[in-house]
Amino acid sequence: MNLMPRPLIRFGLLWAVVWGAAFAGLPAVGQDSAQPPSAEASGAAAGDQTAAPEQRLTLSDRVIRDVLEPLRMGMETQNIQLVLSIFDKKELSSYADLQGQLAAFFHQYDEVRFRYQIKQVTADAGRGWAIADVEMDALPYEPTAVPARRSAQMRFQLKLAGKTWKVGGFSPADFFSIGFQQPAR
Repeated sequence: MNLMPRPLIRFGLLWAVVWGAAFAGLPAVGQDSAQPPSAEASGAAAGDQTAAPEQRLTLSDRVIRDVLEPLRMGMETQNIQLVLSIFDKKELSSYADLQGQLAAFFHQYDEVRFRYQIKQVTADAGRGWAIADVEMDALPYEPTAVPARRSAQMRFQLKLAGKTWKVGGFSPADFFSIGFQQPAR
């Protein structure tokens, strides 16, 4: 006896084909499969269909992955170690000061929202620079204290350390300090 009507079987097979295609790395619905590869990916893997995912990332994608997303996550979760992990301890002369600024900041502020938008990224011979518009809102633990709102165009000096980018310097250098002064516009 057949307990399952044929239309349901066909729907089940169609569902399996769609999900199988999704897991096989085929383009998602609405995604243009004819997009040209990025200049960085095409230069490294011209004609090579087995290029590593690392080679397919653009420089901006790698800076977001290595620097800006860990910075955002660390600030929003108040994880000093995650924030500090993006900095090159040897290159950043004010590393200890930054560590103290972050501890004081997180001691005063309870909830932090961090946003960024990359404006420009350049690299040459293992060194690079990223410019991003950064906004941060922070609510204090003390209900009578004033919330903090910061926005600045930050410039990050980058250094390639292995396969990841690390920050060797940044400006404004006091962005994470309690006494941050908004830059004049």
